[in-house]
Amino acid sequence: MRRGQPVIKTGNEHRRRRREHAALIVVLAIALSIAVPVLAGEEEAPSEDQTVSEYHSPRCLTPGNPRRLLFECVGKRFDVIKETLTKDLAGYRTELAKLGITAIHSYTAQFMGNPSGGKSQGFTYSGTLQDLVSWDLQKFLGAPGLSFNVGASYASGRSLSEEYIGNVFTAQSAFNGKGNVNLQQMYLQQQFIDGALTVGLGRLAPANLFATLPMLNNYVNGGINSFPGSLNINDSTFTASPPGVEWGAQAIYRVTTTVQVAAGVYNTNPHAAAGKDNGVNFAFQQSNTGVLTIAQISYLYNEAQGDVGMPGEYTLGGSYDSNTFQSLSNPVSTERGGYSLYALFQQMVYREGGSGSRKGLTVWGEATISPKPSVSRMPYFLGSGLSYQGIIPGREKDTASLGVIYGSFSRHIPQTSSETAIEANYRIALTPWLSIMPDVQYIVKPGGNSSIPNAVAIGSQLEIVF
Repeated sequence: MRRGQPVIKTGNEHRRRRREHAALIVVLAIALSIAVPVLAGEEEAPSEDQTVSEYHSPRCLTPGNPRRLLFECVGKRFDVIKETLTKDLAGYRTELAKLGITAIHSYTAQFMGNPSGGKSQGFTYSGTLQDLVSWDLQKFLGAPGLSFNVGASYASGRSLSEEYIGNVFTAQSAFNGKGNVNLQQMYLQQQFIDGALTVGLGRLAPANLFATLPMLNNYVNGGINSFPGSLNINDSTFTASPPGVEWGAQAIYRVTTTVQVAAGVYNTNPHAAAGKDNGVNFAFQQSNTGVLTIAQISYLYNEAQGDVGMPGEYTLGGSYDSNTFQSLSNPVSTERGGYSLYALFQQMVYREGGSGSRKGLTVWGEATISPKPSVSRMPYFLGSGLSYQGIIPGREKDTASLGVIYGSFSRHIPQTSSETAIEANYRIALTPWLSIMPDVQYIVKPGGNSSIPNAVAIGSQLEIVF
C-alpha cells in the first residue's frame, strides 16, 4: 500500500496509542510505589528491618532480582542493604515495606560478537531493564496471603543470532526487542494452607514456573537460560517474561517438604507471547484457538531449611496445546494440537565447607520430546552441564559454568538436521548486586544448515540489581 492511505495512518495511530498506553501504565506503577508511602507518611506503622532476610532456598537464591524470577519466589524478603545497589534509597524501601510493597529492579546487558563463522561476522549489544512490584494486600485490605504483582521491561539492542549467525539457540538471552517498553506479568496471587499452596490468576508467563532450573540462569545462551529452548521453538505460547505473557491461571502445591506439584492453563495468543503491542493488547483471540495446559511434579532433595545434605531437584512434566498449527508436512493445511514432555534435574555432587555451603560442583541435565514432527519444528532436545561455585580460592561467590545443548529439527523441514550450542563462562561476583560474566559459545550447524559455517561467539554479560 502507498504511504498516506487511510488504513496505514489508522494502523500507525493505533500502534502509537498502544505504546503510549504501555508507557502510561509503567509510569503509573512507578508513581504508585513512590506516592503511596508519601500519602501515608503520617500514619503510624511498625518499622520494617530491611537488613533481615528470609532463608533463601536453592530455588530462590536471588529474590531481589526480577530477571527470570520464579513464580514461587516473587515477594520473598531479602537484604536490600547487601543485595541492591540503591540499598534503602533514603528510606524509600522501608516506607514501601510498611504498606507491604516490595519493588525490585535489575539491568542485564550482553555484549557479543562472532569473529568467525555464521552468515557473516559482527558485534551486537542487547539489554533488558526489568521492574517488578509486589504488593502484599494483607496490610492494605486485611486479606491474608493475597498479593498483586505487576512487572515491566525495557528492551534495547540487537540480536547477534538473528543478524549475523543465523542460529535458533539465540546467543543472547537478554534480547527481547528493539527499544520496546513492555508491560509484563500482572496477576493476583493467593496463598493457602500456610503458604503450601500458591495460586496465580491474570497475565502470566508459563516458563517462569514450568520446566526451569536455578542452574540454567548461569548461562547467556537463550537455548539454555532459563528453560529448554525447544519448548518455545515448538510452541511460542510456552514463553518467559520477558518478552511475553498470556492470560492464565496456575498453581503450585508443596505436598510434602520434598514433593511439589504444579499445573497451569493459559491462553494461546501468539502476539501476547511475543510481547507485541508493548504488552497491552489484552485480546484473547488473535488467529488462535484453544488453550495451553501444563502439569509437572518435582522432587526437591535436601532443599528445606535445616537439611544438611547436598541439594538437588528432579522434575517431570508435560504440556498440551489445543491450538491450530500450520502443518510442516503440508504447508497449505493446518493441524490441531501439539504436545511436549520434559525431564530436568540438577544435583550438587561435591561440596566445599560444611552443611549449607553453596561452594562446590553441581551438575544438571534436561531432555524434551515433542513427538509430532508435523507441527513441532524441534521434536528432540537434550542438554547437560555443570557449574562450580568457588572454584578459585578466595573467590567463593564466583561461578564457572559449562553447558551443551542439542536440538534435532523436524524431518519435514528441508535442508536442516540439527543445531548444537556449547557455552563456557565465568561469573565474577564483584558485589552481591553487581556481576560480570565473560562468555564464549560455539555453534555447530547454525539453524541446522550445514552450509552455514560453525560459529564462535565471544563476549560478556553485565548484571546490576538496583
